[in-house]
This record gives sequence, C-alpha cells and structure tokens, in this order.
Amino acid sequence: MTTDGNSAIRSSQQGFTLLEVMVALTISGMVLGALFSLAAGSKQLAARAQDSLQDSTNARAAVNFALLDNEFRSIQTVLDNRRYQIEGLDLLPDVERRTAPVNDLLQTYEITDNQTGQVIHGVRWKRFDLPQ
Repeated sequence: MTTDGNSAIRSSQQGFTLLEVMVALTISGMVLGALFSLAAGSKQLAARAQDSLQDSTNARAAVNFALLDNEFRSIQTVLDNRRYQIEGLDLLPDVERRTAPVNDLLQTYEITDNQTGQVIHGVRWKRFDLPQ
C-alpha cells in the first residue's frame, strides 16, 4: 500500500499546472513588452536628439558665415542650404568721442530659419570703402 501512496504523491509533483504556466507566460509577456517599449522610446529619443544637434550645427554654421560675410575679405558661399536667410540690418550708433574717421563700423544682422521661423540676432563688423 505504500507503493500506491508514493506513486500518487510522485504523479502530483511532476509538473506545473496550466494556470501556473499561463501566469508565468503573462508575466513574461508584460516584462518583455515593457522592455521593447523602453527600447523603442530610447531609439526615438536618440533620433530626436540627433535631429536637434543637426539643426543647431546648421544654425551655428549660418552664424559663422554671417560673421565672415562682412566685406573684410571675399569668401565663397559655402552654405548651399536655403533654410537660413541672412540679412544685414542697421549700423550701430557711432561713438561720441571718435577722434578719426574709420572704415569699420558695427552692423546688426539677423538670420531667419525658414522652416521654424526662428530669428537669430547678432552684431558684426562692416567694412566700408570710404571712412565714415
């Protein structure tokens, strides 16, 4: 009789129930879904960061070009990007106690981003042929 009792105990301890397997699979699926969602969000964040870095690099290149485009020297147009429009504005007021005429004055400029409408303001030197 002991053999029948041992076989009954052994058969009940040999595996998992269907309910236990379903719960384990559900938990595993939820954990894997959360991990995939986190990885996808991280990838999207990296892509947005790369786009933002590219935009700021292009804006910085436009500012550098605007600073160089001041008639001190002839420069080639290296920006083939039509996204940024550089426009020279007014000259800054002259100093009150200037002792001699000068060829170089400060000029304000603005760079307009045609895609976003953002405007960057700056000041650069402007060289004139005749002293002012």
